[in-house]
Amino acid sequence: MEITFSGPKQDIERKGTTYEFGTLPVVLEQKVVTSETNHEELLHWHDDVEIIRIRKGNIHCHVNDSDFLLNPGELCFINFDTMHRVYNTEKVVGDLDVLTIKTDMLAHNKEIYEKYIIPIIHNPDFAHVQMDGRNSYAKLISDIFDALYELITEKPVGYELDVIGYIYMIFRRLYLVYIAEKEIPVSYSSDISLQRRMSAFIYENYQDKITLDDIANAAGVSRSKCANLFRKYTQKTPINFLNSYRLEMGSKLLLSTDEPISYIANECGVGEQSYFNRMFLKEFGCTPLEWRKNQK
Repeated sequence: MEITFSGPKQDIERKGTTYEFGTLPVVLEQKVVTSETNHEELLHWHDDVEIIRIRKGNIHCHVNDSDFLLNPGELCFINFDTMHRVYNTEKVVGDLDVLTIKTDMLAHNKEIYEKYIIPIIHNPDFAHVQMDGRNSYAKLISDIFDALYELITEKPVGYELDVIGYIYMIFRRLYLVYIAEKEIPVSYSSDISLQRRMSAFIYENYQDKITLDDIANAAGVSRSKCANLFRKYTQKTPINFLNSYRLEMGSKLLLSTDEPISYIANECGVGEQSYFNRMFLKEFGCTPLEWRKNQK
């Protein structure tokens, strides 16, 4: 099915903007990923599905224990509750669109939801799908991205109804891909569950004093197993991952509050301001005060 537009397509200036569609649980984000950014996106998961479209550059996508390259024009579906992150290793700035959808918006029709949506999002083996931009399904979904940008720019009367229609169109194509691939042997590893438990422990307790033993105990594994899993799934040591998350939370506090650096360091579980400053400089390439000044 070809997507048609009600008016001329508009080029939206790309500055990493996030767009929301009224009260619908749908978010469209323009994202820029550079290799110069010291602080890379950390491994995470969420309760919505995500579809990435690459406009420019070659972007690495890490899903569970798989790492693959997405080229311009390609799309990637990342399933509900799946560990993932994107990063760039090239000098060319990566330019991508990210569409996130909370699938419960489709649950009002119980029969349709249970027949077509539940099988996709509740199958841990269907963690992600990489789609060539020339594929007919990918081409239609890419056209929907453009249609969504047009809708959010113009916001015609009743545009939310079109958004809902487009989301259903996307899921029909994903379902067709799913039934074509569901015979693939199961590859979901128990290690993924262990890694999630340790990552979640860090996310929930980063403000406290945490040791390697604490992180390993969160999943009931040895220190060496803990280190091996973090290296496999995050490309970091457990402590480096913990510190990166502390600094990420610190960067958010720098922007959302006017609290002094000593307070923020303590809130992030670092304690000493001088150590927080050194870690922040290494991770972000600038001091906390410079970050606050440049970002505001």
